[in-house]
Order: sequence, then structure tokens, then C-alpha cells
Amino acid sequence: MQLYETTVIIDSALRAEDLKNFGERITNFISNNGGEVVRVEEWGKRRLAYEVKKKQYGYYLHLRFQAPPALTALLEKEYRLNESILRYLTIKIDARALKREERERQRIATAAAESVGPAAETEGNSIEAPVLEEAREEV
Repeated sequence: MQLYETTVIIDSALRAEDLKNFGERITNFISNNGGEVVRVEEWGKRRLAYEVKKKQYGYYLHLRFQAPPALTALLEKEYRLNESILRYLTIKIDARALKREERERQRIATAAAESVGPAAETEGNSIEAPVLEEAREEV
């Protein structure tokens, strides 16, 4: 089984219920054909860079899944048959990309931990302000 990502741009003129059902339909399709959905991200309604099928806006849905290679062909066939889909792209994720993503996640976690650390120290260093006032009195 390989790891894949697929991004689908759906016609944003669909009702909210239909958009939500669309995501569930894709996850069910992947699961029913031997795949496993790892992550689903709904990026929401966004303006397209250029008109696609006379539409200026699209609803973005991004999925990461594990599947046998034959499933991607079936999935793209399903996309082509659906008139609500404006564009789609399915790519295979390689090991280097996963390592890079993990390093980036760790870097963000470390930066967040460091940003919380100095804030906690400044609360504890409220004694420094009177020291500055004493220095002014000496001058």
C-alpha cells in the first residue's frame, strides 16, 4: 500500500449538505476499494485563479490515504464521471516528503514551546521594573 494525497475542487454552488456528503462519499469509496483514509481536510470555499467551467469559486477538499496503486485509477475515473468536480489532482507521497513534514512539525512545536517559555519568565521577572527605577534615582 502506498500513501497518496488527493485534492478535489468541487462546485461551490452545491448546498452545504451536498458538499459534506461529497467528502463522506469519497472516503467511503476509498474504504470500500481497499484503501484507508488517514486525514481529511476541508479547506473550504476559495476563489479560483481562473474560471473553470464558468465558475469563479470552488470548494476545496484534501484527503490523505493509503491504498493499492490500482485504486487511484478507479478514484480518478469516479472524479471524471462526477460533473460537480471542477478539478482534481492525486499524487503519491514519497518517504522524503514525510520526513520533511515531520521535521517541520517538530520545528513548529519547538518554536511554540520556546515562545511560551519566555512569556512565563517575564511574568516571574516583574522584579526587574523596580531595579530600573532605582537606577534612575542614582543618576
